[in-house]
Amino acid sequence: MIKLRTHIISLTAVFLALGIGLVLGSTFLDRTFVDALDAQVRRLNDRVDQRTEEVEALNRVIDEQTLTEEAAADAGYEQLLAGQLTDAQVVVLANRGIDEDQVDRTVEVLQAADAEVPAVVWLTDRWNPTDPQRSIEIAESLDLETTDPAQVTAEAAAMLGLALAGPTPATNAPATTAPATTAPATTAPATNAPATNAPSTTAQGDPTTTAPTDGAASTSTTGISPGTTVALDAGPEELLDRLTDAELIEQEAAPAGNLSVPGPEALIVSITGEGSSLDPKKAYLPIVTELVSFNPGRVLVAETRNTRTIQAEATEDDVPVRGAALEVVRSDDALRGQSSTLDGLEGPLGKAAVVVALMELREGKTGDYGLAAGTDGPVPSITR
Repeated sequence: MIKLRTHIISLTAVFLALGIGLVLGSTFLDRTFVDALDAQVRRLNDRVDQRTEEVEALNRVIDEQTLTEEAAADAGYEQLLAGQLTDAQVVVLANRGIDEDQVDRTVEVLQAADAEVPAVVWLTDRWNPTDPQRSIEIAESLDLETTDPAQVTAEAAAMLGLALAGPTPATNAPATTAPATTAPATTAPATNAPATNAPSTTAQGDPTTTAPTDGAASTSTTGISPGTTVALDAGPEELLDRLTDAELIEQEAAPAGNLSVPGPEALIVSITGEGSSLDPKKAYLPIVTELVSFNPGRVLVAETRNTRTIQAEATEDDVPVRGAALEVVRSDDALRGQSSTLDGLEGPLGKAAVVVALMELREGKTGDYGLAAGTDGPVPSITR
């Protein structure tokens, strides 16, 4: 039987332990923990204050940069570029899906620099070699021998490159200058003059098509990729009409201008970027390759993105990396030194850089420009 004395002793021990715990907790132990927590809070407050100062400084920089860009846009800076592209023709190519306002603004800047813009050519998503039936339709429309989707895209790109190269002696020469009666078949049998030994002429004396089989010969004499068959007798206007009928391109006249065929030595600005409907590798790269092949040293490939404030660009998650649309072009060694690239076209600096980059092309120089990593600088350096 448990005695009352036992209960009293047990209860006394419990209350004694509680008392000791309260005393220790409210004096020595409590002060230690409180001091540690106070130190942590002070350190966190210092960090918050530091970050707040950094954010305020960045906001000031953003505000200043925004005001600078707005001032540059309103200052009529394109007047400083007046006359820099006098006597130059510049054809503007643009991929459907990108910001059309940026394309229009680029054309305005080119015209302000006194360049003639004979046409604005929009590239449609029919360039993408994804639908075999579509490739068959395009091949029939362009009178191509192949229906392979990738090859159809390549040959159509070659037609575009040839058309933008402007009239050439081959396309200007009438058929009557080389009548069949002056070269009878008995004096020039096919066995003595194989097509592979004379890639600059047409096979079997037919002036309508060429099908070079020697890759080196094709790139050095005609610019046509190996295996490509293009009607060399067709003039630029006819080639552009064929591509239009195939719904691969849409031609527009530049503001305050008339739609016309580009002349020889015309410069080309090809604009891609955010929202482009063309597959970068399967469609756009073959187009740029053929443009450069037929027009070496005369092609500028530019990237534009949707217009955003600097703060939105820094905080939004869906902003594409600057220069991403140009990666397939800039990483292609075959295009290096044969064309120029430019990112940041959407900004005032980018608009001015287009003119300067074209000025550089006229001097026989190329480079990669813009604000993306690894470029030669924001703007080309022109020595006058």
